[in-house]
Amino acid sequence: MSMLKILAFIFLAAGALMVYGANWVVSKYKLNEKAVVNFANEMTEDEITTYKYNKAVLNVKMLGMLVALPGFILIMVVFR
Repeated sequence: MSMLKILAFIFLAAGALMVYGANWVVSKYKLNEKAVVNFANEMTEDEITTYKYNKAVLNVKMLGMLVALPGFILIMVVFR
C-alpha cells in the first residue's frame, strides 16, 4: 500500500507542476507557434497571437490534469 501512496503522490506532483508551469513550458518550447487557428480571417493579428498562446497554455494544462488524474484516483482508492 505504501508503494501505491508514493506512486499516487508522484503522479499528483507531476501533474500539478505541469499545470503550474504551463506558461513557462509554452514560452520555452514555443508551442504557441505550432497552434492552428481555423478562423484566422475573422480576427486581427494581435487577437490571433493571443488566441494561439492561450490555446497552447490550455493544451498543456489539460495534459497536466490528465497526468494528475491517476494520482487523484489512486489517492481515493488508497485512503478510503
